[in-house]
Formats: sequence, structure tokens, C-alpha cells
Amino acid sequence: MLNKITKVISNQYSYSISVAVALVAFASHASAQEKQTTPEEESVEKISVVGSQIRGGQVSEALAVSVISAADIAELGIDSGDELLDLIPENGQNFFNEAGNIGGGVNAARGDVGAYNLRNLGTGNTLVLLNGRRLVNAATYQTEEVGGSFVPVNSVNSNTIPVSGLERVEVLRDGASAIYGADAVAGVVNNVLKTDFVGFNVSMRYKGFENLPRDDKTLKLEWGKDFNGGRTNVSAYYNFYDRGRVSSLDDPRWSSSDFRDRIPAGSPWEGDTAFRNDSANSLYGQFDLVKSATSSGLKDHLTDSSGEFETFPAGDARCTYAINEQICGAIDGNGTERFDFNAVGRDLISDLTRNNLFVFVNHDFENGMQSFTELSYYQSSSNITRHPSYSFSTSKLRVGAENYYNPFGPCGSPNRLPDALIPDVPCEGLALTIDNYRFAEKPRVVDVDADTYRVLQGFRGQLGDWDWESAFSYSKASREDVTHNRVSNILMQEALNDSTAAAYNPFSAGVNSNIERALVDVRRDSETTLTTLDAKFSNTDLFTLPGGSASFLVGVDYRRETFKDDRDPRLDGTIVFTDWEGDTYPYVSDVVNSSPTPDNSGERKVTALFTELQLPLMDDFDVQAAVRYENFSDVENTTVGKVAFGWHPSDLFLLRGSWSQAFRAPNLVTINEDMVARNNTRTDWTCVYAAENGGDPDQDILDCTNSTQRIAQGSDKLKPEDSTNTSLGVVLTPTKNLTFTVDYWTIDKNNTIGLLGEENHTILDLVYRLRSGSNCDTNPAVNRVEATDDQIAIYDAAGICPAGDIKYIDDNYTNLDKRTVSGYDVGVYYNEDFSFGTVRFDYNGSFLQKFEQKAGGDALLLVEAQQQGEITEDYPVVGFADLIGKDGNQKQRHHFKLSWRDGDWGASLSGNRIGSFYQSDLTLEDGTKYVIPAMSTYDATVDYRFDISDVRTRVRFGIKNLTDERAPLADDYFGYFSDAHSDLGRNYYLDLKAYF
Repeated sequence: MLNKITKVISNQYSYSISVAVALVAFASHASAQEKQTTPEEESVEKISVVGSQIRGGQVSEALAVSVISAADIAELGIDSGDELLDLIPENGQNFFNEAGNIGGGVNAARGDVGAYNLRNLGTGNTLVLLNGRRLVNAATYQTEEVGGSFVPVNSVNSNTIPVSGLERVEVLRDGASAIYGADAVAGVVNNVLKTDFVGFNVSMRYKGFENLPRDDKTLKLEWGKDFNGGRTNVSAYYNFYDRGRVSSLDDPRWSSSDFRDRIPAGSPWEGDTAFRNDSANSLYGQFDLVKSATSSGLKDHLTDSSGEFETFPAGDARCTYAINEQICGAIDGNGTERFDFNAVGRDLISDLTRNNLFVFVNHDFENGMQSFTELSYYQSSSNITRHPSYSFSTSKLRVGAENYYNPFGPCGSPNRLPDALIPDVPCEGLALTIDNYRFAEKPRVVDVDADTYRVLQGFRGQLGDWDWESAFSYSKASREDVTHNRVSNILMQEALNDSTAAAYNPFSAGVNSNIERALVDVRRDSETTLTTLDAKFSNTDLFTLPGGSASFLVGVDYRRETFKDDRDPRLDGTIVFTDWEGDTYPYVSDVVNSSPTPDNSGERKVTALFTELQLPLMDDFDVQAAVRYENFSDVENTTVGKVAFGWHPSDLFLLRGSWSQAFRAPNLVTINEDMVARNNTRTDWTCVYAAENGGDPDQDILDCTNSTQRIAQGSDKLKPEDSTNTSLGVVLTPTKNLTFTVDYWTIDKNNTIGLLGEENHTILDLVYRLRSGSNCDTNPAVNRVEATDDQIAIYDAAGICPAGDIKYIDDNYTNLDKRTVSGYDVGVYYNEDFSFGTVRFDYNGSFLQKFEQKAGGDALLLVEAQQQGEITEDYPVVGFADLIGKDGNQKQRHHFKLSWRDGDWGASLSGNRIGSFYQSDLTLEDGTKYVIPAMSTYDATVDYRFDISDVRTRVRFGIKNLTDERAPLADDYFGYFSDAHSDLGRNYYLDLKAYF
């Protein structure tokens, strides 16, 4: 990874354009002092540096920018934009990864998608550019935890950028809303593609994995040609990528969802059921009588006092009676038969094909004006297998009394239990409520087809001393998400009420159950568009200051953003299911295990005025000042400013710093979303307290972790998030070949949009109950059903007011209090020519010192209750107070690359280290945290260049994850923290490139 901005050079050296990107300020000062221009300098075109819109301005030394070159990308063996992000130390977790979005189901951003997350501030806080201009957001969005629960977030899809066509990636590690507008809170990523290429290159890559039956194939084509005597250039870049799937059955590490056997002996977490990530919902269900167990003669005989019984595989020692050849039954309380997700096979990574095409047309008119055209198209198709569905606990299905397979069915039914066993069951039969059951006959299979296209037409030229540039662009992203083998509540309830042999049989252990009659495909069609029009005028010689010429820019731009989320009729209320309790849309959908979601759409129009001034106040002191005003059609207008400086009193020392304001408007989903009910697996901490203190520590009677419904609604009352960003850095260059950098930074962000969170609400409910005693004060946001006799007994024994299961939690989006993030970045860059070749070493490290979400309102009450000992440390008050090191917020991230080249031979060794962090939901009662240790991986390459029939050819062999490092154990779907780590192990690739 290369940060050229830190180099301090003397006048006698000439540099390429890629070096000049980072060195404009010093080169400009040198030429100004000599009052003359060398021929080499005349040939260097004016270029833009991320963080400034003035082409050829003198500000780059005042900006903390990391540059990843095309050579770096090639040597690191990167195939996708999300892979590239993983190697940027300033980038945080990737919440859009496939191994981690299982819980989101149809509401997750599935398929080929990666998200930018600089400084771990969250998706949507990083502005993404292509050749200096904004890109359209991915067509899909998902939710991300901010505060105590999940809010909708969206981002540019990093995989729409073909890594093969990149000239460099510039990462501005600073807020830049005054330069580029909304969303540039944590920083800016500018993808610079080669736009003036001549030649024809072909590259092919094959990658294989040591631990997995997976292989990847890549084809890259680069073509460009000049026309009209060199005045017109057409360049095209095509990238094809074919990636193999990864299943949980491919590696013993993932082949079971119960990871307790991987916990070291003697660990405080040895045997902890938190690492048992299987499910109490299986084909062997728990059933509840609709009528009284006493009057039916089943109490303490076949069911408990509440009429509940469980089923198990035939012959299971827990059973007391046979139901049929497949299953047997027992009174409730023996522990349910659990379902192992990974043992039946589900995918960590989808089978994927991707196509990227970029075309650039540049033309110089005879009058000096230039035309530039950019055309791009992206397409991907993915297929992934997920685990089968189960009914939410908030909306249960019933087995009709007349169901053909009901063991308590009507007299004469071939599947009714013997009369001697159930003499008091009436001849009309008994209906049953299904509990803890999963329709596990078939897995869910998800197909996602996505495409994105972009058309940009621009012109630039000169009017006297002024440079001008204007461009229009239109982008559209679409995504079709289809899930097969979903279960319809309507069709399933019909099948459960069927008195014929075609009925659904929940007592079959999945054998010939007739599940097919209730299976449906579920669609989600999403679309986003972005229309932009801009015009800007700049002058790099506006007036003269002691340090040189002042540069000035003024501009205006307009953009229109839209999104459309079209949900399946069974999700959006077109096809309505009503359960036996009368619950219906918008609290219940017709799709088992999916939250009801209305169709949603919205648009935003933004007009902006901006100006930028670069002032070389002295020979060794540069200043950048910028102001931007943005007028939004749907939220408050915003004005922000920025000031940056660079002071280099000698060639050995540079001091740089900046102060800026940034903002992020509420995204279109949080503003326009109708009332949405979301079901997520959550722990009811009021229930946990009762179980631990009421004689049910293993939760054999209480079930405290369930699918919990959260209700929220968009609001146009939300305020834009605003932040103040400051940075101060030092660059030391003891020799022309060695540079050290240290940059301290802080971001104070106000009005962060988030939620208190479902689990926080249950802890708040517990605090109310603890404080009120027999008065039974409760949290009104937590809506519960009536407590059962068993629950009442446990809660009374624990000394708190009894509580039933949660029906739903009312939790709306809100602007939270201040979030503060601070840290420092370190860089070391060395380049030297030796007799045995050229050696280059680059190191970047990002160190997080503070990550804090200030608590207010109810959140403050929870934090204070924990500080005062009312609730213990193992009750996780999430999303507030100190977040550093918590759930993936690593304190440190490091990356280095050592490369060597001598003639036709080259080699490299690189390393990536993700620091340790802790998983908050595993914290013990005494406050002991479960720390997930740091993970380091190393990559190596060797390449050789030669000629084949006058065709220059390069062959490269690479090993990624040289030491076969595997991800450390975490409580997650596949036993590792997939938002931060990869667990694929060592892999190899062979890359062949021909230069025609």
C-alpha cells in the first residue's frame, strides 16, 4: 500500500504522474521558487487530488491521503472491491458479507455486494467517487446496528468497480463534505480508472483453496486506441469473475452449529450454551393443546398441566409414548430436539459470476475544449443455500382437529392415538398450536441478479485564465432477489386443516410431509437511480501571494436520488394472512419467518453551491479553505466549511492539519419507510433474570431467546447527522528514500440516527420491575402476552413482577446523542535501489483510541443502573458508552508490503493484521469479557516477465494466507466473527498476463 503524499523531494528529481498526485504542493513550490519550468514539468497534465476539486492545485501536502496503486492491487491478488477494502487499515468491518447476513433473510442486502466503512463509523458515512464524481448507491439496503438495534443503511456497492481497470485508489482519511457534499463524514474513497489507454492486454487467473473444494476464475481485458491523429482515444476494460460457493459442509470447523467443543479446557466459557448455535426449532416440534389438558384427560399423562407436549425421533429415551413410526412423544420439559443448521449444509459464500465493463471516450477539439465520456455496466448472478424457516413465536400456526395426521384427531382417523391412551379426547378431535417447529424438509435457496449502468458526458476547457468543467451523469442500479422454498402461512394453514392424506404432516420427521403444497417463491425487486449535473470554474493563478499563486474554485451541482423497494405480495400486504389470534398485516406477513414489509420508495433533490480557495501564504505554508451549501428537498439545509494547512519549514519536516465540518442526511429509507415490523432473534433479559434467580438457570421452563418483533416507522422529522473533524499530522523524511508519517484525528458526530434497541428495552423493562417491586411498573414499549402459570411461578420465585412472552417492541428511529471517534494513523515508506534490485517497503497502521456513543434519555438510565450495580455486567447495554474494542471495533489494524524487482523478476510479501476485540454478549456476570484475539495473515507472490513471439508476458504465482491462519472462535453462525475475519484458510493463484 503506497502513500505517496508523504514524500518530500528536491527540485532535481522528476517523477511520474502517479507520484505527482501526492506531490503537487512541493513540486509547485519548487517551480515557483526557480521561476522557470523544465520540459518534463510541461508534459505533466493538470490532475485532481482527492480532497480538492481544483485540478493542478497546491493543496495535496495538507491532506492525509493514502494511495493504492494498480501495481499494489495486482501484487496483492485482489479480485473484488470488498477484498480491496479488507486491506485498507482505515476501513472497518464489512457488514454486508454473506456469512454474516443470514439473520437478515430477505431483508438483507444479498448477492454480490460490498460496503465501505471508514473508521468503523458505519455504512453510509463514506463517500465513494469514480474519477472524482459520486456513484449511485447499491439497489438494495439492509439494517445495521446503530445504538441498540438495526437501522436501514445503504452504500455504493464496492464490487461494481473492476479492480483490473483501476489506475489507483485514493483514500482521503478526513471529512470532506465541504468539498464533495453529504456522506463524506469518515472520509472519501476515489476510484481512479485509466481513461486514456493505448494497447491490448489479456490477463487470466485461476485460484484454488487448500481446505475447500472451491476454485475461482478471472478474465481481464484492456483495450485502447487513438484516433483522429491522437485527438480521440477510446479505452475499454472488461472483467469476468467466476467464484465457487463455500458450504458449511466443506470444512469440519463449520460442519456443526455447536462450537462448544472448540472452547479450551479451563476457559470460563467452557460448556457455555452461548456457543451452541443450533436451534430449538426442528422437525420434532413442541405442541400445545388448544383446549384444557385436564378435561381431555391428558394432564400429567401425555402433556403437562398447560397441555404442552414434545416430540422426538422414534425410540428416543425421552419419549413415553409412540405417535407413529417416525416420532414419539413426551410431556413438555424434557428439552427439545435441536436442529443443527450447519450439519445439513448452508453456504458461507455464494456461487457467483460477475461482469464489469467500462468504456471511456476522450476527444480534444481544435478549439482546445475536451470531451470526456464514461460508460459502465455491471452485472452479477449469485446462488446461495440458506437454512429452512420456522414460524415466529409471535404468530403460530395450528394443527386443525381434523388434520389427517393429528394424533389427537377425530375418531376413525388412521393416525389418532389408541383410544386406550386417550379415552377422554372427544371424537371431534383436538386442535394443536405449533411451537418450536421448523419446516426443515427443504432449505431456502436464494438467486440474486443485479446490474448497474452509468452514463456520463462531460466537457472541459479554458476561458482566459479560468479552467471550466461540466458533466451530466445518470446511473441506475437494479436487483432481483428471489428466494425459493419459502412457506406461505395461508397455504400452510390450509394444509394443516386438511382432513385428507394430502394434509401437511408435522409428525412425519420430514418424510413425505406434503410440504410442497405450501412452498412459494418470494421476490424482492429493488432499484436506485442517481442523476447529477455539475459545473465548476477554477483559476490556479488568481493572485500572487508570498508563497506563489492562489487558486480558486466556484461551482454548482445538482443531484436527484431515488430508490424503490418492491416487496413480494405476500410481504407487502397484498396477500394478507390473519392468524388465529387475529394478528394480521402490518404485524404479520404471509411468509413464514419473514417480517411484513410495505413497498417503499422515495426521492431527494439536492442543489449545492461550493467554493474552494488554496492559499500559498508563504514559501513553506499552504492553506486550503472551502465552504459548501446544500439545499435538500426533504430535510434541513446545511452549510459546512473546511480549513486545512501544510507547513514544511524544511525538506525533513512537514506539519499538516485540518478542521472541517461534515454531514450525512438521513437516508431515503429512514425518511420514507412506512410502519415496519421486524423480527430478529433477541434475548429477553427480564426473562433471563427470572430464570437465573427463580430456579430455572438452564431455561428448561422459560425460553428467553426468541424471534422478537420490533416496530419502527420512518420520519421526516429526523435531522441530518453533523460532525466536526480535526486532524494533525507530522511527516518526517530523513532521506529522500525514507518517510515516516503520524496523523492524529478525531470525529465528533452529533445526531447519529439510531434506535434504543429491543434488548435494551427488555433490560429497561427489568429495571422498572426491579425498582417497582409489587407495583409492577413496566416499560410501555415492551408489549407482552399474558404470563402462563409456569412463567408466573418462576418470576415470583425471582422476586419480580411476572412477565409473559414479548409480542412486540415499539422502537422508532431517533437522533441519538454525540458519537466520538478518535485515533491516529502511522505510515512508513521506504524505496531503495540496490545492486540486486529495487526494494520497496510500505506500512500503514490505524490505531483507535476512542469510540464512544454518549447515552441520553432511557439509554442513560440503563448505563447508570449498570454502574450502580442494579444490573450486572453480563446484561449487555449495547450501543452506548464506550464502544472501543466492542463487537469488532478493533483498536488496531495494520498492513505492510515488501516488494523486490530486478529486471524481469519480481516478488512480494505482504501482511494484514486485525487487532483484538471482545464480543459483548459473552461478557460474564463479573465483567470478564470474551476477547477475540488478533489475527494476522501473510501473502506472497513471485513473478517473471518474458517474451512469447514478441508478446510481452508476465506470469505470477501467489499464495494468500501463507501460514494457513484460521479465524479465532466467536459466537456466530459459522464460529467466527465474519464482519471482521475470514476463515477460508490458505489459497493459491496463478496469473498470466499478455501485453500485445
